[in-house]
Amino acid sequence: MYLLKGFLGDKYQRVNRIIDSYHSVQNNYINMEACCSYPFESVMEAQRYPIFTLPTEGVSGARFFPAFECIEDIDIYSEELVRALFHLDTNYKVSTQPHSGTQANQIVYNAVLSENDVVLSLSPKDGGHISHNKISKNQNKVLNYHLTSEFEFNYDEIERLTQKNKPKLIIVGASSYPLQIDYKRIAQIAHKYNALLLADICHTALYILGKTYPDVFPHADFVTFTMDKTLRGPQGGILIYKSDFNRLISYSIFPTSQGGPLQSIQFAKMIALVELSSIDLEKYAKVVQDNSRIICRKLVDQKIPVVSGTSDTHLILIDVGALKTTGNLVESIFYENNLLVNKNLIPEDLASPEITSGIRLGTVCISNLNYSNDDVILLAEMIANILLNPTSRNEGIGYLSDKYHKTINISN
Repeated sequence: MYLLKGFLGDKYQRVNRIIDSYHSVQNNYINMEACCSYPFESVMEAQRYPIFTLPTEGVSGARFFPAFECIEDIDIYSEELVRALFHLDTNYKVSTQPHSGTQANQIVYNAVLSENDVVLSLSPKDGGHISHNKISKNQNKVLNYHLTSEFEFNYDEIERLTQKNKPKLIIVGASSYPLQIDYKRIAQIAHKYNALLLADICHTALYILGKTYPDVFPHADFVTFTMDKTLRGPQGGILIYKSDFNRLISYSIFPTSQGGPLQSIQFAKMIALVELSSIDLEKYAKVVQDNSRIICRKLVDQKIPVVSGTSDTHLILIDVGALKTTGNLVESIFYENNLLVNKNLIPEDLASPEITSGIRLGTVCISNLNYSNDDVILLAEMIANILLNPTSRNEGIGYLSDKYHKTINISN
């Protein structure tokens, strides 16, 4: 980014101030937002390449412009990499064209839903993503299933709702659910009642790849995820789908849901997939999970109400309502202490999404920076102190940001 700054010159002073401000956040704040990771350096480098000067609308084997062969190989190689990473059989196909995870979900909706079809998804208050509940096509009716009082997926309720309402599509996935999901069991319910299953694994893809979490294959009909949440790639979605739906999905990608792919982002996704193919994914996944569990244990020891008690992913959900405060207030207090977290709904939350009774933390970024166990414990102690003593200042934050975050260089 600073190379860009130098190239632009002084007439772009406002642009340079934006870059400086962004760089300052990267260097001075501990990023515990649960929906991002630090990209591989090669991914940042890949996004510099001007691979966007040739139009490439269409899908592999069916383009609408000439001279697309160089871009075609990005599609082909990326699919090969995804197949190898997830050990997919030939019954699945892959597209790296979706502009985002939500776009990947919409591609599925547009491909398979007809007028008045019913969709079943997790309630947003129980961790379901908002895009699983805002399906506008053809006046589709969205019904919600919930978590049990033990904070587990309510598989019995899923079956009752499926049997009664005959949904065309069941969506499984969450943006703030830290425990394991039994994809196989939900698939058995879906297919028993002739429903299709879409698994949004944005927050679980790393652990599935690392084999530290229940596998989604070969159970789901459609699988969507993004590269930026845990996989150190660029922003952008990936869609895996059973080959029986190839014609419907291809038409839904273009022209129904989006125009041409973002070639530079597709190129960066491919680079991220190459990187992921060359590292120990089980080790990476376990480091992230271990860091979450260390923090959960320390918080529970300090009587901080961790909603699930522990974590099987990078996600940590805290009930700040039990501490007589609100998520939006705690988010701002953490920000004042140079810690980035976000307000979040919790199960049975009576507050609005703008206020919330919870906050959500993640451990991917600190894992990417190789935080030591001792420093993860120190961080957990500071988190507890902020929650229990919100007016206090935590000098240790500066120590950790100096040790790990000052070295972040997003500019080269």
